[in-house]
Amino acid sequence: MLKRKQNLLLVFLTMWCIALPAQETTKQQHTFSFHTGYGNSIFSRGSRDAQYYYRPADIVGIGFLYSGFSSQGSHEEGSDHLYTHYFAPQAGIYCLRTKCFFIRLDAGIGILSYRNYSKVFDKSRRVTATSFATNAGLNATLKITRQWNIEADIQYVASNIHKIYPRYHNETTTVKFRNDPLSVSRLNLSAGVSFNF
Repeated sequence: MLKRKQNLLLVFLTMWCIALPAQETTKQQHTFSFHTGYGNSIFSRGSRDAQYYYRPADIVGIGFLYSGFSSQGSHEEGSDHLYTHYFAPQAGIYCLRTKCFFIRLDAGIGILSYRNYSKVFDKSRRVTATSFATNAGLNATLKITRQWNIEADIQYVASNIHKIYPRYHNETTTVKFRNDPLSVSRLNLSAGVSFNF
């Protein structure tokens, strides 16, 4: 039931954005942005991302997203230092557009790389994995000059890992999660700057 409500809300927001009357925000078609902030995942730590968008039409954009996350934590048996790197092409819809402000809804499908460098009973262990992932986000942009903007970004990256490769005692093994995959999904809340050209 909750999934159905979320899908209906997404469809409603998309149709609302397309139907809104709008003014042109900028004549520049290319935007590069960088954000840093907070990521809520297995451990809660820092996230950062870089985005590029090209606007071939007034309400449509295509681009590319890099999203990185790192976190450290400790437990009774040792410690973990994990990293994820997500790369994905993006499609976006621009809405609520004025001369100095707009909101963009975006989504994409890409590849997520997972690395965990840990200590287990004072021995080093490295765990690696790669998985498909998806993302959906909302970006609010406020123009401060003709080319520079400030941005707030909410991005959800969803991924489940079904196979990992731990390396421990100089041996690499394969561990499969058949019925209970390892979730590395995260919600990123970030802010940053962007440049139009």
